[in-house]
Formats: sequence, C-alpha cells, structure tokens
Amino acid sequence: MTDPDAEFRELFRTEAAERLDTMTQLLIDAERGAGDPDAVHALLREAHTLKGAAGMVGLDDVSVLAHELEDVLVPMRDAGSAVPAGIVDELLARVDELRAQALGRPREPTAEARVRVSADRVDGLLELVGETVLHRRRLAHRLAPNLSRDVADELDAGDLLLGELKDAAIGMRMQPVATLAGPLRRATREAAHAAGKEVELAVVGGETEIDRAILEDLSEPLVHLVRNAVAHGIEPAAERERHGKPPVGRVELRAVQRADTVEIVVSDDGRGVAPELLAGAHDERELADRLAQPGFSSSAEVTALSGRGVGLDVVKRFAEGHSGSLAVRSRPGRGTDVVLALPFTLALVEVLLFERGESVFGLPLTSVEEVLRATRADVLGGRQSIVVHGEAVPLSDIADLMNADAPPARAEPPAIAVGAAGRRIVVTCDRLLGEQDVVINRFAPPLTNMRRYLGTALLGDGRIALVLDPVELVRSPARPRERVEAARPAPPSRKVLVVEDSLTVRELQRSILEAAGYEVTTAEDGRKALECLDDDDEIGLVVSDVEMPKLNGFDLTEAIRADPDRSSLPVVIVTSRGSDEDRRRGLEAGADAYIAKSSYDQETLLTTVERLIGA
Repeated sequence: MTDPDAEFRELFRTEAAERLDTMTQLLIDAERGAGDPDAVHALLREAHTLKGAAGMVGLDDVSVLAHELEDVLVPMRDAGSAVPAGIVDELLARVDELRAQALGRPREPTAEARVRVSADRVDGLLELVGETVLHRRRLAHRLAPNLSRDVADELDAGDLLLGELKDAAIGMRMQPVATLAGPLRRATREAAHAAGKEVELAVVGGETEIDRAILEDLSEPLVHLVRNAVAHGIEPAAERERHGKPPVGRVELRAVQRADTVEIVVSDDGRGVAPELLAGAHDERELADRLAQPGFSSSAEVTALSGRGVGLDVVKRFAEGHSGSLAVRSRPGRGTDVVLALPFTLALVEVLLFERGESVFGLPLTSVEEVLRATRADVLGGRQSIVVHGEAVPLSDIADLMNADAPPARAEPPAIAVGAAGRRIVVTCDRLLGEQDVVINRFAPPLTNMRRYLGTALLGDGRIALVLDPVELVRSPARPRERVEAARPAPPSRKVLVVEDSLTVRELQRSILEAAGYEVTTAEDGRKALECLDDDDEIGLVVSDVEMPKLNGFDLTEAIRADPDRSSLPVVIVTSRGSDEDRRRGLEAGADAYIAKSSYDQETLLTTVERLIGA
C-alpha cells in the first residue's frame, strides 16, 4: 500500500531543492555585489516557506534549521541593509545544512519540478505498459485464426494508445540539466575562493532535458570538472590581464540535444592544454583518453598539463558506464572544452537486433560501427582476429562471449563491428534482424551480476531481446566451447514454470531457459502459478520469486507440497531475500534450491534446473 506521508515528503524534497538553489544563487550574487536589493526579503521568504512546509510533513529538524536562518536574516531586514559579504560563508553553510537535512544528501532531487511524481512510480508505469503490450500480443496470437477485421482494427488502435502512453511515461523520466545549477555554482565559488581567483559560472541550454537516471549520477562528475577548470584552467587575474583577458574568468555549462544524444560541455576561457600534448593526439577522443589515464597528472606535470588529467578517469568511466563518451577540445591560451556525449534516455534505445541460437540480442546502435561478413579469420596472439579496414580486430562468437548455448556457427556468418571505451571487437551471429527503437527494462538492483546486459526489451513479435552493454562486451574474454548440432534439448513433456512479478526478471529467466532448450510458461504471482499447475500437468519444475502479490513464493511452495498430486514437483526459489533466516524459511517450506539474486547468473540457474529436472 502507498504511504501518503512518503508521497508528501517526496513533493517537499522537490520543492525544497528549488528553494535552496534560489537561496544559494541569491547569496552568491550578493557576495559579488550583483545581488537584488531585496535579497534579504527574498531569502526570508524562501526560509519561511521551507519552515512551514517542513513542519507540515513532519520534518521538524528541517523546520528548526529554517527558523534559525530566519533569526539571522530578520535583523538585516529590520535595519534595511543588504547581505554583508562577510557573512555569506556562514549563510551558505546554513543553506548546505538545510539541503543535507531536507534532501538526505547534498544532491539534487530525483523528481523533476514540473512533474510531481517519484521516479519509482514512473518506472512502475513503464513496466505496466510493457506488461500490457505483452498481454495484448499473446491475446492477439491466440485469437489470430478467428480474428475479424473489426477486431484487428480495434487491436491496432489499442497499440497506438499504448505507444502514446509509453512515450508519455518516458517523457516523465526527463529532467532539465538546469536542475544541477545550484551545486555547480556552489562548487565554482568554493574553488575560486580556494585559488584566490574571480570566476563566474554560466549555464547555457539549461532547459535541455535528459533521463533522470543519468542526471542523478551526473552531479559529481560535473562538480569535479568545474573545480578542475577553476583550479587549473582559469589563470590568476593579473595573468589574464597581461594576455588581454577580463580579470574574471568564465566557466560555462552548456547542454544541447543532438538526435538521441545530449551533449554536456564544461568549458573555460583559461590557458588550455599544453601544445605538446595536443600535437600528440590525433583527435578529441584520443586526447581525452590520454588525459584520463590514471596518474597521468603527477605533481611534476601539473603546470604543463594544466591539471587536466587529475581525476578525469572518473569522468570517463561515468560516461562509458552510461553508454556515452568523453572528448576534450582545447585551444592553447584560450580555453578547454570537456565534452560528455550521453544518451537522451536510458529507457528508449535504438538497437541493432540479431539472433544466435534461440536467443535474440540487441546492441545500442551508437556502438555499432559496421556490419560485415566474417569471411576469413586469423589467429593473432592466441586469439581469432579479422582485418577491418587494414586493422586486426578481435573476433568472437557472441555465444562464447555471453556463455550461451548455440549450435555451431555456419561458414562466413554475419558479423558486427562494435566500438566502445576506446576498444573494438567483431562478434558473429546467425542472423541480423534489423534496427528497432526499444524500451529497456533494466535489472533491479539485486541482479548485480548481470553486468554484461543493459536490460531486456520486448520486441514487436512478442519475443524478449537481451540488450548487451557494449563497454562490457568489448572487455569480455572469449570462451570458445565445443558445440553440439542443436541447443540443449528439454526432456520430453517437461516444462518450467517461472513465477515472478517483475516483467524484466520474468522475461529474462524465460529467455535463459528457452535458449537452453526448455519449454517455459510464466505467471506473475503465486495464485496464477497454482492455476497454471492445475491446467498443465506437464510442468516439471517451478522457479519462483518470494515477494509477490496475492500469494508469495513461500506460500506457493507450501501449497505445492501439500497437494498429493504434485508434492514432489521441484521448486527453485530465486529472490533478493538472501538472509539465513529467509533461506531457512524457504527450505522449510519445501524448496529444493534457494538462489539469492545477489549471486545470480544464468549458469547458476541452468545448473540448478539441470540437476533437478535433467538436461
């Protein structure tokens, strides 16, 4: 059941973040002498509103802090004075303390100001859309032989409505980049004071929107880049004036959407990267790779490199971890641009789909360099390679990389050249299916071992594609294995029932088991699982989650054991509840195996199923 108090607190956090950003900007402007003459009144209004709102949602500690800030501001208002520059540090510290108490962390909220809804609710809506689409397609498949034209038209209209609902849900995931402006202005001021410089931060294109799942993690890398620009890029005022520059340095955050990518740029008008480093880099990506090498900026190199390598490896890992890229542009004596190219959304991705064995895989199109045919392979350094445009590139069967069962590859199979994180690989498959925009269903946090996948995607024909993480793919060692002429067959008249309320996990398990040759049916809760068992006596094993509506996994297991006709039916529990107590309860309920999702991978599942049902 939804907690109404939690909903109101989420709305308060969203409002509080906006008001705290306003207070930070008012104080920074006042310190620079550019503040509003009525800044004290404006600060009092924000603090008073925060105090009242915090009290309404039961956040008494926030209310007390806001009241204490009012006590500092009231004498200034009564005296008709402006904010003295000498107490801005104290006031900013109070705002920071308010932010920490109100938001729980010194970061931006997870809900965008114009959409007062939690991120979890948006993701839940997307999953419900996926569930509805899957149900509609299965229903249409069953009705297909007797489907009239009128009914078909109605189903098509339903598809259009579902598409609009999906687009609306994805739109609700978006947040403007300007959401990060508050912490960045604070970071700019702190770095400038520490370095004894004057620096202003400008935000251009702040209305540009990006997936909140990316934005939540973007604050820290941007704060690092801003501090680095101030500390090592911007020159002292006297040096700037000698070079004909204004004494106040400028750091700029720019954001612009380019097709399905958002380009985030942190630029400065400082001294730039040393010319000798620019001469050794062929392009912007290579310069970024060089500067991002861990330890590249040692103390002896800081002057020559303007400190540009310090921690840039962290920013590069952030970009690659979000299916993006990093580039550095520099103009000696004029400044440096650090460019993050990030996907507009992690929910909807354009992918290249392909088959291997019984599995369908997808790769983000941004990582696909070209499609070719593996006509000839050479062995270099103990690994198969193929020459692409004069360069030897590692060649691997996608089944080997993903440890998936598949028949032997045919001669001269289709191949895909993949580039990510500065590396390249060519993977072979059975058949290319083409390009498609898909909604990515990402794995829940307990599935931490599924690192090679970005998630799953429901395709137009009702099948589930496993969307691969290109960064992990290019780093994966190949594991060639002996192959049989067909995928591992399921025993005659034996099926696996997967019971799981999460569409993503349910369909992932279905894909893994079907690729291994098992026939699979699914249910979204324990009650429907019992109905499936009543209707189908060929089910030979149950794989069940624990936490589900209507009937949980423990109760389902006990119900199976209490029925004389199926008391010996093997049950495997796969759950995020991995404590000793939960494991004991599962085994007492009668489970034959208990797999914690924290240690889950497809081999663990297949090995367990093979042991209980047979290969």
